Amino acid sequence: MLQLLPGLLLLSITGSLVLASLPPVLHFTLERRGGSFPTDQIANMTFLTEELRAAEARFNLTRREMNGNKVVRKAKERAEGGGEYGLLMGDVGRNGSWYAKLKLGVPEQTVHMDLDMLTTDFFLFTTTSSHGSQFFDFNSQTYRKSGERPYPTCDFSTDNIHMPTIGTSTALSFAHCRPPKSSLNTLRASGSMLGLAPSESLSQTNTPSLTSQLYEKGVIARDVWSLMLINGKEGVFSVGGTGAEAVELVQQQTEEELKRWGELEKANALDGRSGASDGINKRTDEGRSGKDRPPEWEHGWRWNKVQGARGWWQILMQGVWVDGTKVLKNQPIIIDFNTPFVLAPPLAAKAFYSSISGARPMPAPHDQFYLFPCLNPPTFAFEFSGWPFPAFQGGKGADYWGGPGGRFSLGKVRQGSGYCVGAVVETRMGVEDGGDRVARSGRGQARGGAMDAGNGLRDVWVLGEGFFRGVSGVFDPKGQRVGFRTH
Repeated sequence: MLQLLPGLLLLSITGSLVLASLPPVLHFTLERRGGSFPTDQIANMTFLTEELRAAEARFNLTRREMNGNKVVRKAKERAEGGGEYGLLMGDVGRNGSWYAKLKLGVPEQTVHMDLDMLTTDFFLFTTTSSHGSQFFDFNSQTYRKSGERPYPTCDFSTDNIHMPTIGTSTALSFAHCRPPKSSLNTLRASGSMLGLAPSESLSQTNTPSLTSQLYEKGVIARDVWSLMLINGKEGVFSVGGTGAEAVELVQQQTEEELKRWGELEKANALDGRSGASDGINKRTDEGRSGKDRPPEWEHGWRWNKVQGARGWWQILMQGVWVDGTKVLKNQPIIIDFNTPFVLAPPLAAKAFYSSISGARPMPAPHDQFYLFPCLNPPTFAFEFSGWPFPAFQGGKGADYWGGPGGRFSLGKVRQGSGYCVGAVVETRMGVEDGGDRVARSGRGQARGGAMDAGNGLRDVWVLGEGFFRGVSGVFDPKGQRVGFRTH
């Protein structure tokens, strides 16, 4: 378990403590817009229900389609229930999204870059509203517009983007989108969106991704990215590798310094020498064994192959453990750290909560939420690649906020009640909309027209933000795999 203060850890990873001898990795500080997800003493069921509907709606903007012999995900057209005309998928400036600060242009301007695991495109969104973070292209000496229109409201543009950690700038391409002045979309927040989905089938602009451009230009050594949430409102987004090596290096350096201090204090107590502290800052790698060196970036991770329709980060969860007992096995899951809950399909949710003594569903209209006894929260683990990863980590009876029910709780159901609302929430995506149907396109189109296409989420979990408190993830788009490790 990491025993460093969040501020020190963020500074250590994104700042100068990362040694130049490590492979080049770009570390962005992450923040959650609006702060930590509220888990009040008393659960606000109206708010929680609205958040659930908003989370489910984000998954309903795509459909599955046959492309040759593969099933892929593509953005829905407006007539199919997709997003508004002229708007790309991804809600820029949405409250509750995780974002990094992107510096671009000469002179530099700072734009909030939202991260989205359900979309692919990298774009800037500029409106006439004062909300969000605006980029003024006319103020940048290095901004270039090609004249191409990859999307009806977007220009294909290029500008210098500042690389954190290594302190250089590189010219990168992106879609720069502006809604028409007559559109109500001009009232939306300005900002940027970085789509992190692993398939180009979801791209609406057909522009290259941020990570692939950095890899092709030699800025990073590997076309991978990783995520580590330090707490409910801060984290680290790493491009080109992971922050694990830096974390281990910081831990090692801290342990070495503490050991040195202990030895010096012991020596001073024995012989009273005052000059012994002169050697504290003399660092050396002499005599370091192989196990003491920062490990190769792939080592220590539990790897999982991406499966299902190409588009999202969908993998197989081999087991769900409650109080040391496996209660479910071989569950397909989609990873999305912007979802504030862990979503489970109806049958899985019922099986999950039936294994918790005293748990029961709430009455309608909140019957997708379940209650459990606050004073006896169970322990949970989600199994990947044969390894059970602790979920909703925290002590029994109280979490680090001091709230009832531990980190698994969304708050007490009412004042004076001994029951808390659980963070695993039932989702009915794909159940009520024919979610197992697939459309055909191109040469594979069915005779007489394509079938209605569902989202394919009938039996699929969504692994949300709660899982990443204590667990880091690394994502390899080219290798179509995901790795996990605890931190």
